[in-house]
Amino acid sequence: MGIEYKLNRLDTSGVGPLVDRHWRELREAKEKGQKIAWSSGPLFIYAYATPNMASHFMAGYAAYCGGRGMADEVLEAAERYGELRDTCSYHRLHTGMMAIIRKGWPISDERVVLPIPDLLIAGRFCTEMSHYMEGIHRRFGIRAVTIELPVCRKNEDRPRVEKYVTAQVKDILIPAIEEVSGSKFNEENMREIFRKWKETCIIRNKCWEFLKRKPALWTMWDYGVSIAPIFYAMGKPESHEYYVNLLAQLEERAAKNIPAVHPDGEKYRLYWDGWLPWAFLGKFIRMMGPHGAIPVTGRYPWEFFPHPEDINPEADDIVHEWIRLLYTSPNALAYHDGPWGGEEHVEKLLQDYSVDGMLFFSSKTCRLWNLGQQEIIANIERKYGIPGVVIDGDMIDSTMVSEDQIRTRIEALLETIDARRR
Repeated sequence: MGIEYKLNRLDTSGVGPLVDRHWRELREAKEKGQKIAWSSGPLFIYAYATPNMASHFMAGYAAYCGGRGMADEVLEAAERYGELRDTCSYHRLHTGMMAIIRKGWPISDERVVLPIPDLLIAGRFCTEMSHYMEGIHRRFGIRAVTIELPVCRKNEDRPRVEKYVTAQVKDILIPAIEEVSGSKFNEENMREIFRKWKETCIIRNKCWEFLKRKPALWTMWDYGVSIAPIFYAMGKPESHEYYVNLLAQLEERAAKNIPAVHPDGEKYRLYWDGWLPWAFLGKFIRMMGPHGAIPVTGRYPWEFFPHPEDINPEADDIVHEWIRLLYTSPNALAYHDGPWGGEEHVEKLLQDYSVDGMLFFSSKTCRLWNLGQQEIIANIERKYGIPGVVIDGDMIDSTMVSEDQIRTRIEALLETIDARRR
């Protein structure tokens, strides 16, 4: 009789109230006389630091809506309003929400309806980010500002692109935020966000060490639901408290030898590439867990500033500091997100986390992440003998997620790992 594997999830329930509070405060912002910005890409921090301006991170909202089980209903509203199903589901989600507001259509859960924004900020890593800002601007007349965030092809491109992006933020974005909010951008606010955020990221990195252990003490899925305190809720005291509690749980598990998978730990340690399937986290892990397979690392969740020691809240130019973290800092988010720097990043993660196999999530919504996936798999398999497969799907649109396809490809990967172990 085979081993009966069972997941032993970490207690991440503390993230729920934190996330609910974030979106509740955004829903109440207009009642308090604040202006609201919707931001795609990592530029919301400039709105956060400006008095009288509340900001919403569009990918964060998609994860929230998907986690609430409301994505399909809002996506259906977008389709009724005229959106094509093949476009970015994050784009359609926001169009659907706007249509619900403007048309007065009923919605099952009012918590996923946000106030109409006063400003759209497109930090354009991929074409879809500018497309859905342009679409909302054209249909609803909301002011939009697009900042190009080029993904670097070569290491030597990074300083030049960093200078270009910094100029855009200073010359275009911050003046627009100030004009819409009626307030001056506050550098000290931004420094204070950085100070608290840096402390939280340092504790987060201590938690990552428990994923490197064999057996692992938690899973990448546990970390996935814990990203919000690091990114769009950055700088809030409760975010720091959340990770302090998370670390305490992991240290207790280490002391008592409690693995993430019962009875004796995982059989397969997997790498996950691409965005997390926010609306289907349970569906995916239930297809892995019974086999003793767990994801322990991935390029997307590890893009959130893996080198917090390099964050400098006291930098002379705090506006530039954020762009530096994206480009020339060791964090290098804008290099690792592309297929060129991405392969280098994946190789390091595979070694650091002792990975047995790779799952590459190919999403119709985030085509940037799909670039080079097959080539990365082929190169790594040739170099290290680690097999990988591509899973097709979407982060929030259930019409694009096939359970049979997911199950078949996961099982094929695990069988390949077994064959190579013999």
